[in-house]
Amino acid sequence: MNLLNNVNIEVPTGCDNAPRKKILIDLTLAFIANDANFISETLSPSSIWRRFATNEEIAGVKKIVIAADNNYQKPNDIKIESVITHGKFASIDGVVHYTDGSSLYFCDVFVFTSASNKGLVKEIKSYHLKK
Repeated sequence: MNLLNNVNIEVPTGCDNAPRKKILIDLTLAFIANDANFISETLSPSSIWRRFATNEEIAGVKKIVIAADNNYQKPNDIKIESVITHGKFASIDGVVHYTDGSSLYFCDVFVFTSASNKGLVKEIKSYHLKK
């Protein structure tokens, strides 16, 4: 992802043979990098993003892209701890350290439109802790 040049990115080993895991990693990096195109291509048009730390529910791809843009901070390094998939459900967790010295610890739970690798994300539940 060229939007994250010069950012150290660490991902768990063993995700190469699991297409859904790669999609989750790429989508997480797209949110961090504010890659509106990838986010739009990966979410279903009626997606919902529930952000529990701020008690927000954002509905629709366009509004989700705007919210991601509003939250953008320049990352210094990113560590994805784990990626778990099962059928149409998945989760990812890790930490982002930003250039201003702050950190974001995250766990995102995803529901896809189907269990197929071609299924789009229809719901994201974000559990984020900013320090």
